[in-house]
Order: sequence, then structure tokens, then C-alpha cells
Amino acid sequence: MDFYTGHGSPYGWRVWLALELKKVSYDAKIVSFSAGDTRKPEFIALNPRHTVPLLVDGDFRLWESLAIIEYIDEVSNQGPKLFPGDARSRARVRRLISEIEGYLDKEGLDPITTEYFSKDGAAADLAVVEKAKKRLGEELAYFANELRGDFLAGNEPSAADVVLYPWYAYVKRVTVRRPETKLTDLIPPALKAWAGRIEAWPFFDKTFPAHWR
Repeated sequence: MDFYTGHGSPYGWRVWLALELKKVSYDAKIVSFSAGDTRKPEFIALNPRHTVPLLVDGDFRLWESLAIIEYIDEVSNQGPKLFPGDARSRARVRRLISEIEGYLDKEGLDPITTEYFSKDGAAADLAVVEKAKKRLGEELAYFANELRGDFLAGNEPSAADVVLYPWYAYVKRVTVRRPETKLTDLIPPALKAWAGRIEAWPFFDKTFPAHWR
């Protein structure tokens, strides 16, 4: 398989972690956002949405990160099941993913990153930031309470864990770039321990964004 991603893409990062967990053989192709690689004709010929991640498996091309993760889980019988257990257990994993996307990211992190990094140098609206920080803190506490052992679905990682981790990493990244936000102060101890288990995976370092080092 050919796996296209860009360093720093949380959507690509989740797929990269899934590929490694499922022990899939792949060739990583790192695109440059600044060079406009996803807008070049050769890339658009593979993915008309010109987005990453993109997976090319023979004559099959697949984009949209959650669809890719489900595909990986179905075609590889190695590693942990990313959607494990019975119908209710799998539904819970999908519910957690929806909550991560809809609440932790959209209502917590996204307003903060927009205020600091998407206003062409204009000052951040601190009232917006504080409201989003409160929401972010609530969501981080919520997911800490959703742990069911070492990970969100039990003692093995699931799709929910690989979706949550890149956003967790963004909390740390925003704090590095904007120390005044103190976002890492919002992380509960249980979630820090959970992240430490992911960061101890032997393949973790190669998925880590190179420009964050």
C-alpha cells in the first residue's frame, strides 16, 4: 500500500498509527503542504478531494481517515482489532470517535487554534479562548473517565485511541507555541498516563511530526 500524509496532519497521524498497530506493509509518501503537493495534477489524479491521508492499495484508492482506519482493520488480521468486541462495543468506539471530533476538537481545540494561528497576525480574542479552554478541559476530563483499562476500549488500543491521540498531542503543541494558554494544565493524570503508553510504542517516533522535534 502507498500511504500519503503530511507531517502535522492529525488525520494522517491517526491512520499512520493504525497502519503500524495493524502491522500493515506500506510505503509512506510525505507530501508538503507549503509546496502545494496536494494540489498538483498527479495527486489530484489519485484523490480529487486533494486531501491527506490517502491510501492506495493496488487499483483501490481511499481517502477520509475514518474510512481508511476501518479498511485497514478489515484487511489486516494482525495486531489488535480497532473496532473490537460485539456490536455494542464497536458502537461505543464509533460513539467515542464522534465525540472526539464533534466536541473536543470542534468546540475545544479548534476555536483556540483559530484565534492564535488563523487570523493573519491579529490579536486573539481572549474571551473566545477562555470559553474554548473551559470546554477543552471538560472534554479532556470526560475522555479520562471513558478509559476502560489501559485504553478507551480496554487493555488494547482501538480506533478511538488513535483518533484521540493526535488531538491530545495538539494540546501539547499549542502550549509549546503559545505558553500563555497553559493548555497542558488541563490534562488529567489518567490521560497523561494513557498518552505515555502510546508514546512508548516502538514505532511511535517515526509517526511523530518531524517539525515538532
